[in-house]
Amino acid sequence: MTIVVKSTDEDAISLPAGLMAVLNLREGDAIKAIVDGQTLRLARLDKFLALRGILADDEAFDRALASIDRAWKSWTIPISA
Repeated sequence: MTIVVKSTDEDAISLPAGLMAVLNLREGDAIKAIVDGQTLRLARLDKFLALRGILADDEAFDRALASIDRAWKSWTIPISA
């Protein structure tokens, strides 16, 4: 399978229908894109966000999420990706 990469300012990743089916993703699913060297990994957010209910009163978890949020907001996309 060949995928053509295009850039956009939107917070969206467009995937071919066949790849979405293989990954068991549906239109509108929330995923996290993780860049590891030259590898792009996709993680389903629903599994991660399920922790929020389990750890609702955990202050260490809240601090960790706040730290991740600050890091995410300060991250900039490299000029050449």
